[in-house]
Amino acid sequence: MDYQKKYFITGIVTSLSTALTVPLFSFIYGATKTDIIKNSVFGLLFSVGLFCFVLFFYGGNRLDYDNGEHPYRFLLVYSLILAFSVLFPLIDPKAWVFMGACIVLSLFSQSVLSLYAAAGLIMISVLLSETRDATVFLVYFLPCAIGIMLFQDIEDDFEVGKNIFISSLTLFAFETAGFVIFENKNLSAEQFIMPIVNVIVNVLLLFLCLKYFNEKVANKYRNKYLELNDQSYSVLLELKEKSVSEYFRSIHTAYLTERIANAVGCDVDAAKNCAYYHRIKKAFSYSLEDIRKFVKEHEFPPKAQETLLEYLSKSQKFDSREVCIVYITDMFISSLLTIFSKDSKAKVDYKDLIDTILNKDYVKKNISESRLTLNDLKLIREIVLRETLYYDFLR
Repeated sequence: MDYQKKYFITGIVTSLSTALTVPLFSFIYGATKTDIIKNSVFGLLFSVGLFCFVLFFYGGNRLDYDNGEHPYRFLLVYSLILAFSVLFPLIDPKAWVFMGACIVLSLFSQSVLSLYAAAGLIMISVLLSETRDATVFLVYFLPCAIGIMLFQDIEDDFEVGKNIFISSLTLFAFETAGFVIFENKNLSAEQFIMPIVNVIVNVLLLFLCLKYFNEKVANKYRNKYLELNDQSYSVLLELKEKSVSEYFRSIHTAYLTERIANAVGCDVDAAKNCAYYHRIKKAFSYSLEDIRKFVKEHEFPPKAQETLLEYLSKSQKFDSREVCIVYITDMFISSLLTIFSKDSKAKVDYKDLIDTILNKDYVKKNISESRLTLNDLKLIREIVLRETLYYDFLR
């Protein structure tokens, strides 16, 4: 089944299940006809919006990580939260667990989509509950919004302790303000028990889901990249035996590429991987078909395969920022190696050299239609000039 069908099925199932569940549980909970109609209208409007959001973000591939390839992740998590949303009115509003669940929903989709879904799901619980208090909605939606924003961009090292602490503190603050301080004239320690328990449940849920998310989604290729991007990896050692000059050209290019990719903010692992292996085509006299077999045989991650094949094909203008960075970095490193091979003590004007490379007509042509921005080029130039001490190793 192609992705387009999966997007459509995800949108239809999430929308229909919501549109049908709201009036059904309104009836089960004994709501009046007026309330059933009102709840049904709100549920239907939210469902239509949800359908549009799903098609927009999935159809346009505007999802984080590899979520665009797995729309059923969103469907599963959303369905579980929807089930809890219609059951939460049976318990005390102070015990509703939304923040952790909605953050998890954002991890398996995208922040804007999950914000909209969170608002609708909390609205459903409020509409079905006896209180129907806007305070309850705000107490849960605002911490959800803050939590989703905090987890929008998780670094590769996956240090999320600060994010969890701030999210939990926010939830506790809003629950204390909405359910303890404003509802009670005389405060006591017992009144804080439920908010504290709610925070603990949310944190436990986050820890369990983040562990799975880290291993299966965010960093599922981490170990493979560590293996492939190791200078002692078998293929790189073969490259060294075949051609020492090509090996060191790749090593130096990978070093500078990693620095630049970090500064630019693109996929560092894929860019570094491409830099390590960008000379194997020439060194081993590989054809493009040989390269395709090579990356599959050594189980290169999908992004690494795509980047290396784009660089080595050179059949069209470059598109990705990672490839452009490797292309420019390789030209700079190879130029330095050529200069130092003739005179190891040669004085090089690094500023003039990088400017000359970036101003070459064929370089401009090859990167003219890429995703590399003018600001990226500025950063590339800055990093190159910042690493001048490293270039002594090339002499």
